[in-house]
Amino acid sequence: MCIRDRRENINDNKKDKLTGLYRKDCFNDTKYSVSCIIIIDIDYFKNINDTYGHQVGDIVLKEVSDRIRYFISKTDIGIRWGGEEFVILLGEEIDIKQLKIKLNQLLHAISDIKICNIDVTISIGSFLSPNKIILANAFKSADEALYESKRTGRNKYTILMN
Repeated sequence: MCIRDRRENINDNKKDKLTGLYRKDCFNDTKYSVSCIIIIDIDYFKNINDTYGHQVGDIVLKEVSDRIRYFISKTDIGIRWGGEEFVILLGEEIDIKQLKIKLNQLLHAISDIKICNIDVTISIGSFLSPNKIILANAFKSADEALYESKRTGRNKYTILMN
């Protein structure tokens, strides 16, 4: 089942209360297939909670999710995957050039304006395929890309292609 068809079946009670994005448990089955997935992780989020407290951490999560929601198109789905990790499932076909532009815009949407006077950055992993593949497999590849972004300096993106 493609994302666009499935989106209509997800109601608001499946949204995360803090962020307003969909919850991970809406997407745990193998019926989803995607050609592009983006995984976003807030860099050093534990340090934000430890230094400024969980209330400020919640504000950071809410603001990052608001910026993600503003960034995505009507055919995309934004998900709070867990903790400080977010996923965007792209609903429309995209090529590598367009994806790079989109990921650069997303990096800047988060890092260019401080949140609670804190410099917040994100690391991104993305997977792009010419064909739709099962979400779990796409997620695994995007997760590998995310860890490459973290391993090589953070506040950047890495794209794996099929």
